[in-house]
Amino acid sequence: MAFHHVLLTLNEAPSKPRCVLSDLSAEQLEKQFLFPYRKGKNILCGNQVIHVTNIKSVQIIRTEKTSELELAVIQDRSFKEMQEFNRRSDSFIIISPGRGYDAEDIVEAGEDITSQHIIGPPGHGTSSSLLKLLNNQWVVAIGTGLIVAALVWWFGWGG
Repeated sequence: MAFHHVLLTLNEAPSKPRCVLSDLSAEQLEKQFLFPYRKGKNILCGNQVIHVTNIKSVQIIRTEKTSELELAVIQDRSFKEMQEFNRRSDSFIIISPGRGYDAEDIVEAGEDITSQHIIGPPGHGTSSSLLKLLNNQWVVAIGTGLIVAALVWWFGWGG
């Protein structure tokens, strides 16, 4: 089973993405995030309401394991990298907890599938089928031709 994680960058903190939803199934991702996003509705993330007008960017990550397990792997790898660096370095020593302790570090563990789900800004799914049909260039051309023909017939301009 795949797990999905939603990271958002909001207007008030444009340089810091936040993991707002984590460990979602595909159905939960659709229901809790994608559907409201496409409709331009506010999104409930835990106990916080996020206004879609406040979203600057979206990133959806898919992992094979839960975030807890994936982050533990990142922590272990980061710790080993720091140990190796400290062992090889004569003048510098890294003292840090490493990566994998923030929910946002999940981007290192999974695949970015944002482009498979997000094709426009918030609310891009609200336009109706009728509106799309009326904006089609063929429908406009044929409709214009019919209107011109009706006017010619009405005013008797055809001869």
